[in-house]
Order: sequence, then C-alpha cells, then structure tokens
Amino acid sequence: MKTTIVYAHPWDGSFNRAVLEEAEKAAGDCYLIDLYKDRFDPVMSEEDLKLYGEGRTSDPLVKRYNEILDDTDRIIFIFPVWWYDMPAVMRGFLDKVMLKDSAYYSDDTGLHALRSIEDTYIFTTSSTSTDNLIHKFGDAINGTLIGATFEAVGFHNAVWKNLGGIDSLTEQERKEYLGQISEYLSGSDA
Repeated sequence: MKTTIVYAHPWDGSFNRAVLEEAEKAAGDCYLIDLYKDRFDPVMSEEDLKLYGEGRTSDPLVKRYNEILDDTDRIIFIFPVWWYDMPAVMRGFLDKVMLKDSAYYSDDTGLHALRSIEDTYIFTTSSTSTDNLIHKFGDAINGTLIGATFEAVGFHNAVWKNLGGIDSLTEQERKEYLGQISEYLSGSDA
C-alpha cells in the first residue's frame, strides 16, 4: 500500500511536526507533500481557472501532486485548525490539485470521483476543543471536508482525530495523541 501525507504547517517547531514525524514512522515508505516547504501557491489565478475548467494546469507542483495521488492507496492529512477550519494553503491544495477529469468528473447529478483512495486520515490540532469544533463552530471537517469534498474526489473511509485544547495540554496528553496516530495507521492495511 502506497501512502501519501499532505502536510500543512509553516513552523518546524510546532506540535504538528511531531505528528508528521509519528505518521511517517508508522506509514513507512511514503510520499510527503509538504505544502509550505514546497512553497505551494494556493491562489487560483485567472489562468489557473481557465486551465482547470479544461482539466489541466500549468503549475508543475499540481502536476507532480497529481502523479503522486495517482499512485496513492492511503492518504493522511496533517494540519492545524485555524479559524475553525483548515489553513488556506490546504484549501488551495484541494482547489487547485483536484483537477476535473483527474480527480472527478461532473454531470447534472453532481461530482463523481475518478480516484479511489481507500483509507483517509486527518490528524489536526486546535486551540478550541473538538466538541466546540463539532457542535459550536459548524463541524467543517466532518461536514464539508469529509462529507462532501472527500466523497467527490474518492478519498474513502475518512477518520478524523483532532487534539483539541492543545494550548493547555500536558506533555503526557500530547504523547498519548502521538501514540494513537501509530495505532490508527498500523491498524489499517499498511
């Protein structure tokens, strides 16, 4: 099984970096798409949009990312929850990389996936509690991301694990979360 990790955090000293390192250990040989290190431009320009409508891109990173996704059986997303949702660079990854006629096709009934990535994991951190993200602030991850976007592009069996209230957690609680990542990833057909 080939695993791809899509990572979005600009600071190497963040706890998200520890999450990435744990995921890489558990996943073994994997592709890493590090959006900040790659200097991925999440902005959809007029030229990007014109080509997107034709299922094409002029961005070499978008081309490379699609080649990686075509060779992916399991995908892992790692990012902080900012303003109750994913960072802009992650949204831009979905906007620009999920190309028509590559990730999906559309008809009058909606969008239909062309890829079938069987296992999807989302590991996030947030200052607010997970309960607040779900019940007070709109549940962007389960709702829009998993329930709509991932379904439309063929990212199946999504599991989301958030470490909420990260600013006030103990070192032990952080270690427990890292241990859970290994358990989730080792428990799948890795």
